[in-house]
Order: sequence, then structure tokens, then C-alpha cells
Amino acid sequence: MRYVLAACLAVSTIIAASPASAAMDTFDLHWFWDQRCEDCHGHAAPFARKFLTVENGKLAGRHHGDDLMLFLRNHGVPEPQVKPIYDMLLAQAGVDPRFKDKCGGCHETAAELVRETVVVRDGVLQGRDNGRPVADFLKRHGKLKSDEIPFFVDLLTRIEREVNGPY
Repeated sequence: MRYVLAACLAVSTIIAASPASAAMDTFDLHWFWDQRCEDCHGHAAPFARKFLTVENGKLAGRHHGDDLMLFLRNHGVPEPQVKPIYDMLLAQAGVDPRFKDKCGGCHETAAELVRETVVVRDGVLQGRDNGRPVADFLKRHGKLKSDEIPFFVDLLTRIEREVNGPY
């Protein structure tokens, strides 16, 4: 156990000193989670839905009560990323697994999809290469109903901020 803790602390020190961490305006929260937390906790969204709850707009953990910010600080998350990681988990704890259900057959994760294909420009989520608004694209993609499109646009827009900053 002592060696596992030492390895986790070494990894978090390396990540905290990485170029992605130094450039706070482009820090990728999902990459951080995948590199630092996923081995023990799995993918962030299922972890948040299973082990965390939202009470009065605040994130609470089963084992650590309602002071998740303190827990994150003491669990190897660098100080500049504590609030962004908390906010990411808060958002994921309250979201149904609709991306996995509707899109998971073709897209591994929403973060990977965002990194590869979309960007927010002028406040609009767009295709990275073609500049086409994602809301327009989704009208003919994935067999989504028109009332489902806003959910996915909002989800992918949030994840775009989590992947591309600013943090």
C-alpha cells in the first residue's frame, strides 16, 4: 500500500509539472482524470454517478461527506485544478448516461469526440474542420430526436470547456 501511495504521489507531481498543467488556459481535465485517477476510480462520469451525489447544488461523497474540495486537495489534485475537477464531477454526477447510451456504439468517450472533432468558436459549438454548428449536424446524425439535440449540444459544449479550458 505504501508503494501504491508513493507511486500515485509521484505521478501527480509529474502531471502537476507537465506542460499541460503549466498552461492553465488549456488544461484538459479529462486527460488529467484519465492519467491520474482512472486506474483506481474508472471513467469519471460513471464514478461520479455511482459514488457521488448532488445535495443542494453541492457535491457529496459517500465516504468523505460534503467536503469534496478538501478531499481533492488532499488526494493529489494540484490546487489550480481542484475547483475545475470538482465542477466536472458535479456536472457528471447529475447527468444521465445518455452519451454512452446513444453515442457509445461509435464514439468511445465524449472527451475524445470533443478533442478530435469540435471546438467552440464565437460561443457556438462547431465542427473543428468545417465550422458547421453541431446543433445543425445533429439534426441528421445519430438518429436523435429534435428534443434531444439541446442536451447533447450542452453536454459537448461543457466538455469542450473541460478539455480546452480555460482553467
